[in-house]
Amino acid sequence: MLTELLPDPEGTDTGQEWMELHNPGRSAVDLRGLLLYVARPDGSQERAYLFEESVPVEARGYVVLGDVRSDALPAHVNHSYSDILGSLGNSGGLVGLRCGDVVVDEVRYTGPLRSGVARIYDGRLIPDAVDNDDPSRWCDAPPSAPDGGMRASPGAANPACADGGGSADGGVPAGSCLSSRTGTIRSLSRPRPGDLVITEVMADPKAVADAQGEWVEVYALRDVDLNGVTLANEGSGRALLGESRCLELKAGTHGVLARSTDATLNGELPAVLGTFAFGLSNSQEPHALRLSLDETLLDEVAWTSAATPGVSRQLDPARKDATRNDAPDSFCQTPKDFRFGLGDWGTPGAENRPCT
Repeated sequence: MLTELLPDPEGTDTGQEWMELHNPGRSAVDLRGLLLYVARPDGSQERAYLFEESVPVEARGYVVLGDVRSDALPAHVNHSYSDILGSLGNSGGLVGLRCGDVVVDEVRYTGPLRSGVARIYDGRLIPDAVDNDDPSRWCDAPPSAPDGGMRASPGAANPACADGGGSADGGVPAGSCLSSRTGTIRSLSRPRPGDLVITEVMADPKAVADAQGEWVEVYALRDVDLNGVTLANEGSGRALLGESRCLELKAGTHGVLARSTDATLNGELPAVLGTFAFGLSNSQEPHALRLSLDETLLDEVAWTSAATPGVSRQLDPARKDATRNDAPDSFCQTPKDFRFGLGDWGTPGAENRPCT
């Protein structure tokens, strides 16, 4: 699991960035065959590095991976990925580790970042590859000495976050968010079971590639914020929705969660509320999508049919609640007369059409 990042070293970033992986298990593991990847916060412009040689990580041990472009590794770096990943974003980004199509761990970080100060997973918490998805569990590394000292702990256990990690996300306290409407920080409005309804799924876009054009639509029955909500599929795909700005969804409105926020890439979707990096399967087999908050299930839909290219699967608007959308016959294909953006069939962010 990822436990520490230094996207913005002091001075020149090139050749000095690094990230730390921790093995919390009781047995040693090897990174050979795994894929280390970085991307923008929305998952776009991914670059990946394949571990072709053995990189062992001892039980409960650490390994530091660095952007080192010379023959000699600095003392704090165990393995170099050279220039293959490019530069980490200083205003935010995504870092992850995959084994084939299975995401082993993935972390999104947001700015503002402080030059020369690592972003750490709170050392007081039990290392967990799910819990580290939560931005509130990360913070700027505290000074290691009274006179300031190094603001990082590569290859060693992290110190405790001075504020419990509560202000890790751009200075916004845990349980709060920055309202785009008012420009002020306010308390989050947490959704309860039944407050959110999954209403539409585009698993196989035709106008653009799946990796940019897949999306999920949710409907709110009361005013809620999606910060801290997790979207997951039937496999290992998980996306924690969270950043400093409020992901506001008003009662009676639809929100779009998508692979990309860029309209030039995602098929010209309307405004995207949040993003996810995992793929949606197109085949005829059991599928599921779940919304949860702190392990409490908010809504879930399941189906077995294969996706039709370029056509979304939508919930009949007469059955728009978190109970009736459980029935497979509550969903149907979007009628061909309803197109969006570049021409795929769907009603993202708008009212669905009745199923006949």
